[in-house]
Amino acid sequence: MGLGHDDILPAAPVGTTDQVSPIRAADPTCWEDETVPDSVPDINNGDSATWRVLDRYRELELQLAILGHHLSAQVGLRPVDLQCFNLVHRHGPVTIGDLSRMLALRPATTTGIVDRLAEQGWVTRERSDADRRTVYVRALPDHLPRLFGLLSPLGEDLSTAFTGLDEDALRIIADFLDHAATATRRANERPA
Repeated sequence: MGLGHDDILPAAPVGTTDQVSPIRAADPTCWEDETVPDSVPDINNGDSATWRVLDRYRELELQLAILGHHLSAQVGLRPVDLQCFNLVHRHGPVTIGDLSRMLALRPATTTGIVDRLAEQGWVTRERSDADRRTVYVRALPDHLPRLFGLLSPLGEDLSTAFTGLDEDALRIIADFLDHAATATRRANERPA
């Protein structure tokens, strides 16, 4: 069973800073207060260096989404479950509320995802020593060897791209990727 219409956070009213889902409901009334541009830019054609970088970022974003679907199928998870595990592994231990905000899903939906991950041995829940009402989700290492094994060819391919690059070039790439990740994170957090 996949995510349903009620699982995705609704769009917040324009001008608010509420956490929202990057996915909009297929409800024509949700666009009534939106400003629609008169024309749409042609993002598939350009010749500047900036356009080429943004175009490559767009392609990378698409390929990473496809890779996420393939990986999740190979390890027997739903794509959103693998995303959740990756967030817990990267940022954990985290609370359900933290995960809900990162995934832009309702807490009840996130709880269901964590339940599935816990049942399959990907994560565990632990009560906080300081406040027993607070529960943290922590990644378990059992599935990491298989996941990393599936990703190792990609890692090797990426490593070959760094051959011949000096520290300054690598720093520029890392800075751009940091900025791109931050900008994408902000886009996921603002009202759609």
